[in-house]
Amino acid sequence: MRAVADQRGSGIAIDEYTIRGAAELLGDGIRVNAVIPAEVMTPLYRQWLDTFPNPEQKLQSVLSKIPLEKRMTSPDEIAAMVVFLLSARAAHITGQHVFVDGGYVHLDRALT
Repeated sequence: MRAVADQRGSGIAIDEYTIRGAAELLGDGIRVNAVIPAEVMTPLYRQWLDTFPNPEQKLQSVLSKIPLEKRMTSPDEIAAMVVFLLSARAAHITGQHVFVDGGYVHLDRALT
């Protein structure tokens, strides 16, 4: 339970930092946004999966909860969002929390 509380606490800090940073830096023309991934296959994630008796079964359980295409987000998709937010095409976006997660955070509960 402590891990959940720690994770939620860090999420609140990210939310607050993003909003306050965006507000404080508006006058300087600096945009502040947060890119929030959920399930991304990385070496550390693979290491976590390997702690389960049946890692592939655990992976399938996670994938079944990702509404868009039942797959994990790739590191390249996270990078693409960051590149977009840094580009002139995102010149009027600030103070936002962008979830790059195939709908995992918001849609999973709405679809069940």
